[in-house]
Amino acid sequence: MSEHLPSPTTTVTTTVRVLYAEVVTVVVTSLLAALASLPLLTVGPAVLAAVEVLTTVVTRRDTGAPPSERERARLFVRSLRRNLRTGLPFSLLILAVSGVTAFYYVVGTSQERGDLLLLSLVGAYGVVGVLALTLRVGSYRARTSPVPAAVDALRMAGGSLTASLSYTVLWLVALATLLFLASVVPLLAPVLVFGVAGVGEVVSFEAVAGDGAAAVTPSTGLES
Repeated sequence: MSEHLPSPTTTVTTTVRVLYAEVVTVVVTSLLAALASLPLLTVGPAVLAAVEVLTTVVTRRDTGAPPSERERARLFVRSLRRNLRTGLPFSLLILAVSGVTAFYYVVGTSQERGDLLLLSLVGAYGVVGVLALTLRVGSYRARTSPVPAAVDALRMAGGSLTASLSYTVLWLVALATLLFLASVVPLLAPVLVFGVAGVGEVVSFEAVAGDGAAAVTPSTGLES
């Protein structure tokens, strides 16, 4: 059973502890996902693969001990291949929303049009929302057996994100902050964004659909 009211404080605390315990995995996963996203059309599969790898490592799902770093890289490659077809629609959605948002921003800035700048702000929220949805689909595909099809996973993801709206809003704000920081310090983006977002999703999913965010902590080896 998940927490009736997910605790943001517990989520943040657990996320920080997991990031500390799995910093190497976070960096490796982020780099692999960033490289896999270079063709752009593979950004969706890369997000799904990152979530699956981090779910496996952080929760030690289907294994009694954390795999080696080499095995974690292999996990990512295998997951990327499995999610290529499923992740393609999410790639198109992410690229479409991002492209429209960028268009409004560039035109609005060059022509000093406040209406277009406002639309670009709305589009930025859309990018964050699509990313959150893709991450949640990755969680359901990583944790559900048999693995659900894209449409089924999408339906489950939408249900979980709307079940605790106040908690979801905080999660969206956290994702938006992460993307903003990545835009301010772009050199850090390839080594942090996918991994940090993935860990946040693992913990958040546990908070709303599992045994509570704190249940993730024992698998990090940092139990209190």
